[in-house]
Amino acid sequence: MSDIFRQVVKTPSGMILPKVVADLTPEQLADISNGCGPASEMVKLVPDKILGVNFNAACCGHDGCYGFGEDDEDKRVADRLFLYNLLAAVDGHCKARGIIDRAQRVACRDAAWEYYKAVADWGRSAFYAGKTEGCPS
Repeated sequence: MSDIFRQVVKTPSGMILPKVVADLTPEQLADISNGCGPASEMVKLVPDKILGVNFNAACCGHDGCYGFGEDDEDKRVADRLFLYNLLAAVDGHCKARGIIDRAQRVACRDAAWEYYKAVADWGRSAFYAGKTEGCPS
């Protein structure tokens, strides 16, 4: 695991990110991120919001982690932080006051898990884009 993932911080918005990603300006993060889904999508297939829960910040933070990560362990850590940030977004939005809110929370948590599984299972090429796979740069 590279050194960048050894120091994670909680951002003012409540996300957990490596300090190097958390310290990026919004403009710097926008340069290396594209929101939810692959950057190569011709049509936006992966929504940034599900039932009112905004996953965009978690997706952009995850893109930043992929940009700075170096090896397989970094990818695993980036993906786990992504899951934490997705679930935190759901919990921050869905207060579970009644049956409708609870149903929304369950549906959004399921979506968060699907986003996580997608990057954990299929994000390898995005993580290693422009890098030598499996080896620190």
